[in-house]
Amino acid sequence: MCARYTMTKAEKDILKQYNVKIPNPLEPNYNLAPTQNGLVITADEPDIAQQMHFGLVPFWAADTKLNISTLNARSEEVLNKKTYAPLIIKHKTCLVLADSFYEWDRKSGKSLPYRFVLNDRELFAFPGLWSQWKSKDGNHVYRSFTIMTTKANETVGKVHDPKFRMPVILHPDEEMMWLDKTLSVTDRLKLCVPYPDDQMHGYRVSTAMNAASIKGVVNNNSELLLPLNSN
Repeated sequence: MCARYTMTKAEKDILKQYNVKIPNPLEPNYNLAPTQNGLVITADEPDIAQQMHFGLVPFWAADTKLNISTLNARSEEVLNKKTYAPLIIKHKTCLVLADSFYEWDRKSGKSLPYRFVLNDRELFAFPGLWSQWKSKDGNHVYRSFTIMTTKANETVGKVHDPKFRMPVILHPDEEMMWLDKTLSVTDRLKLCVPYPDDQMHGYRVSTAMNAASIKGVVNNNSELLLPLNSN
């Protein structure tokens, strides 16, 4: 699965790769956790990179309290889930911009974090689905997203087990396909496969990143990205 990732690139770096406008100021996030804002590009507004909350809240939910089960959507099951099926059928797709993600090795009983990056790209996109929740009085609008997952490749599987999950990572030529409203759902879901092992790698980082916040303060600093032996 993907419960924590990073998005640290500056606006100028994003604009080199994506033809979008970024209406809100960006701050680097070295430990992006559920309910925090992630940067996404939607099929409805492909010319804007906008901020939404990580962890999908369905439009029909009673409130915006996050259910941890909606952080990720299993690509093999998405059409069988009432939360996700309407979104992918109605083209509520998005690109979730990122530059790495974390997974934990828990085989020893401890939570040992690893950071995974791509070998040839510093910035990439997870395919996602998004939803908009509104309060009954219409005064509160909450946009949120989930990240598509697939079975783990060997690189990620070495950390916790091949039976576990990893986020889907799109190749550059697949990103606009995920947003293409003319593409069938079946063809879109064919993009949700494990990323090639020879095009990514991972390394241990400090357990300091395990906490999303410390005493109410967001745990977000560049030292969290360092290989363990560099801390």
